[in-house]
Amino acid sequence: MRQKKKIPTNYLLFSIFNILLLFNACNTGNRAVTSVEDLQCCNLTNPEGIDHPLLSWKIRSSRQGVAQAAWEIEIASRQELLEKGEADIWKSGKQPSDQQFGIQPTAEFKEGKSYCWRVRIWENNDEATPWSKPAGFSIGLLNESAWKAKWITYADPDQHALPYFRKSFSTEKGKKISKALAYFCGLGAGELYLNGNIVDPTRFLDPAQTDYDHYALYSTFDLTDLLKKGENLIGVMLGGGWFAQKEAWGGANFSYGAPMLRLQLVISYQDGSQTIVGSDESWEWSEGAVQKSNIYLGESYDANQEIEGWNKIGHSSEGWQKALIATKNLPPRLVPQLIPPIRKKEFLSAQSIWQDSLGNWIYDFGVNVAAIPLLKVSEPNGTGITLRFAEGIDQNRGLDFRSTGWIHHGEIFKDHYICKGKGVEEWSPRFTYHGYRYAELSGVTKKPDKETLKLIVVHSDIHQSGTFECADGQINKLHELALRTVKSNLHGIPTDCPIREKCGWLGDVHAYVKMANMNFQMENFWHKYLGDIRSGASREEKNTLFHERYNNTFYFTDKAAGIPYMIAPGKRLCGVASPDWGTALVQLPWWIYVYYGNQLILEEFYPQMKQWTLYVHSLAKSEERKKLYNRETSSIVYQGLGDWCAPRYESADPTPVEFTSTAFHYLDAKIMEKTARLLGKKEDMALFSLLQEEIANEMIALMYDPVNKTFGTQTADAMALDLGIVPEGDEKAVSASIVKNMREKSEGFMQCGIFGLCRIGSMLARHGNAEAAWDMFTKKGEHSFEWMWKSTDATTLWETLPINERTRKAVISSSYNHPMQAGFDISFFEDIAGISPDRSGYGFKVIRFQPLFCDYLPWARATIETAYGNVSSSWVKKEHGLEWEITIPANSSGLVAPPYAQEFTVNGEKMENCQFLKKETQDGQELYRFPSGNYKIVF
Repeated sequence: MRQKKKIPTNYLLFSIFNILLLFNACNTGNRAVTSVEDLQCCNLTNPEGIDHPLLSWKIRSSRQGVAQAAWEIEIASRQELLEKGEADIWKSGKQPSDQQFGIQPTAEFKEGKSYCWRVRIWENNDEATPWSKPAGFSIGLLNESAWKAKWITYADPDQHALPYFRKSFSTEKGKKISKALAYFCGLGAGELYLNGNIVDPTRFLDPAQTDYDHYALYSTFDLTDLLKKGENLIGVMLGGGWFAQKEAWGGANFSYGAPMLRLQLVISYQDGSQTIVGSDESWEWSEGAVQKSNIYLGESYDANQEIEGWNKIGHSSEGWQKALIATKNLPPRLVPQLIPPIRKKEFLSAQSIWQDSLGNWIYDFGVNVAAIPLLKVSEPNGTGITLRFAEGIDQNRGLDFRSTGWIHHGEIFKDHYICKGKGVEEWSPRFTYHGYRYAELSGVTKKPDKETLKLIVVHSDIHQSGTFECADGQINKLHELALRTVKSNLHGIPTDCPIREKCGWLGDVHAYVKMANMNFQMENFWHKYLGDIRSGASREEKNTLFHERYNNTFYFTDKAAGIPYMIAPGKRLCGVASPDWGTALVQLPWWIYVYYGNQLILEEFYPQMKQWTLYVHSLAKSEERKKLYNRETSSIVYQGLGDWCAPRYESADPTPVEFTSTAFHYLDAKIMEKTARLLGKKEDMALFSLLQEEIANEMIALMYDPVNKTFGTQTADAMALDLGIVPEGDEKAVSASIVKNMREKSEGFMQCGIFGLCRIGSMLARHGNAEAAWDMFTKKGEHSFEWMWKSTDATTLWETLPINERTRKAVISSSYNHPMQAGFDISFFEDIAGISPDRSGYGFKVIRFQPLFCDYLPWARATIETAYGNVSSSWVKKEHGLEWEITIPANSSGLVAPPYAQEFTVNGEKMENCQFLKKETQDGQELYRFPSGNYKIVF
C-alpha cells in the first residue's frame, strides 16, 4: 500500500494565501470590470480649435450584457479643478440616457479657451463606473471679431515666384507659458515653420479645399513645446493649391485670387495674460525657390533661389519687403477644419527601373496611388531634372499619358527641379500631387538607382476603422484594390480620380459611400463635403447646362438657389446636378445616420434634402418635359447620366436613364419619409409616403415585366431589389432574373455600371443566389474581375472596369483610379463576414450578423470600430461543423441570423440553456438577439 505524502505546512499556507489573493482579485475585478475610455470631442481626440463640442466615449467591459442607463459629465477650465471634483464650467448631473455620442453640453464656451472634461456612467444594474481619465478640447476663433490678424499677400503674384513670409516676436520675460496655439489659413495651401523647423512635417496641402467665396478652413497648431524663451521667428511657405488654380483645364480661370494667408498665434501665460502675434503689414516676404506650382500641372523648384536660414532668428532682412494687406477675394468666413489633414503616409521604392528608347529613366513603383516624388541627387549646379508621371506604359515601355487626361489641360503634368550643386540634395513638391504608378526621370548626369527617386503616398489621414479578410485570394485582392482606390481619392474632398480631374463628383460618391463607411471613419469627412455641396448650391445662375441626356442631346435649364451642381466644391461645376447625381444630397446624410448614428446631420441638412426631392418631383411633373420626351407620366424622371461606366458587351442592353433616375427619386422620397418620421415632421412624412408609393406604382406599371420577373437589366433588377421597388413576393424571382441575364448577356459575369455594381453581389446573396454572387466575385479568365489585373496589371479600379478585351481596348484612355467602382466591397463586410447595422438600431446600436457565403469558402473575418466599440465576426469551417466568433460592444446588442437552420451552442452551452438569448422574427426570418459580449457559436 502506497504511503500518503504529507504536504508541508508552509506550502498549505502559501496555497491558501494565493487562493485568497485570487479570490480578492476576482472580486475586485468584478467590481471594476466596466470603464469609460476613448473620450472624443467632435470625433477627434483632444482637438484644438473646434467650434461646438460634441462629446462621445466608449464603454469597456469584461461582463456580458452591459448597457448604459445614465451618464454624467463634468467640464472644467483646468484639469486640477476636475481632479478635485470642482468643475467650474459644467456639471451635467446624472442624466438617464443610453446615448454615448453626440452629447451637446449646455455650457457657454469662450473662443480661444481650453477645457478638460470627464465622464462616468451608470450601468443597467445601477452601478456607477469610476470617472474616466480627463480629456480636453479648445474652442477656436469663431467670429470675425476674434481675429486680430489680417489677411496678407505679396506684390505682383504673376511676376514672382511663390513667397516666403516671416515674422519675429518675443515671449514676455519672466512669465511661464501655459499654452500657445496658432490658428492658420494659407490659401490655397501653406507650410508653417517655427524657429527653422516645420511645425507638422507630414501635413500636406493644408487646409482642405472649399468654396472659398463662401468660406475657408483654418487649422489649429499647438506650439507650446516649440516656443523658446525670448525671441522666436514664425515662417510660412505659401502655395496656390486649389485657391489660385488658373493654368490647367486649357487655361480656364478657376482661380479665386492671389495666394494669401492669415495667422494668429495666441500665447497664454500662467498669470492669465496673453500675447497675440497676428499676420499684418509688419510681416516680411521674399521670393522663394518654388518658381511656380499648379495643383494639376506640377511644380517647378530652383534650389539656387533658396534663402538659407530664412525662417530662423537673426537672419538679415536685406532684400525682404513688407507684406501687403489683402483686400480682394477674401473668404467671408473662416471655419475650423474638423477633418483629418492630408498627410504624407508612406514611402515606396521602385520595384524596377529601366531606360526607354529616348534615354529617360522609367521607375515602376508597383502600385497606382496618389503621391508626390522624393528626389535625392548629387548633381552640378544648374542641372535641370524633370519628372513626369503616368498610370501606364506603352508598347515601347515608355510612359503612356493617355489616361492622365493631359490633353484637356494643355500640357503633360511634370515637376522640375534645378540643382544648386552642393552635395546631396533632397526635394519633393509642396503644393501639387499626382496620380501615378510610373515616373519618368530625365536630366540626371549619373545613372540613377532606387535611392534617387522614391514615391510618397499622400491622402487625407482618415482612420481605417474596418478590416476584412477571407480564404479566397481573389476576393482579398478586390478588397485591396478597392481600399487603395478610395484612399487615393481622399484629399480634403472625395475626388473622382487623383490625376486628371481631382473633382468631387456627387454621383461618384453615393456609389461607394456605404463601403467607405465600413472601412473608414468618414463621419467628419462627409459632413464637410455636405457643407461643400450646400455652399455651391447657394449660387444662382441662369441657363446653366443640365446633364440631361435624351437622344444624346444636352439641354439647358434655369438653376434655382439651393440646387447643387454636378461637382462640389470649386468653380468647375459641369452643370446643375442631374437627378441621379444630386441624390447624394439626400443619401449622404442618411448613410451617415445609418452607419454612425448621427441624427444631428439629418436635422442640419433636412431643408436641403427636402428641397432637392421636391425639385426632382417637379421635373417629373413638368409639362415641358413630358412634351420633350413624348411621355404621359407623372413620376418618371428622364433626366440623368444613367448607370455610369458599365463594361462593354455586344449583346447586353444598357439600363435606361429613366429607370436609374426614377429609382433614385424613389430612394430620395423613401429616405425623406423615414427622416421626417424620425424628426417628428408628420405632414412631410405623409407627403413623402404618398410620393414614394406613387413612384413605385408607376415604375412597376411601366417598367416591370411581371411574366419574366424583371425590370430588364442586371442593374435595374439589383436596384429594384435594394431599394424595395420589387412587387412583394417576387424578390427571389427577380434575383433569379439577374442570374439568367448574366448567363445570356454577359458571359456569366456582371454587366453593371456604378449603380448596379455596388448592389448586385448583395442582392444576389440576400435573395437566394449566394452561389451566383460567389461565382461572380471569383470567376477566372476573360469576363471576370481577375481579368483586370491579368490583362492590365491593374492595382486600382479603373473608371470603367477592364473585365474583358472589348472593354479594355475601349477605355484605355480613361482614368485607372476611380473609387466610384468600389461599391461592391460592401458585400464583403455585410454578406461574407456578415456584419451590418440593423434597421432596429442604426449606428450599430443593433448589429446584424448574417454571413451568407458559409457554403463557398473555408473562413472569413471582419472587424469594425463603431461608435459603441469594436464589432467583429469571424467564422471558420472545421471537421465537426462551423465555429463563429462574434463581438458585440457594451451598450449595443446583436441580431444573429444563423447560417444554418439547426441547433447551435454558445460558449459551450446549448442554445436552449442560454437564458440571455431572445428569439425574434423580422421579415419572416428567425433571429436571435444577443446582449453585448464575446461569443463563440458552434453549429
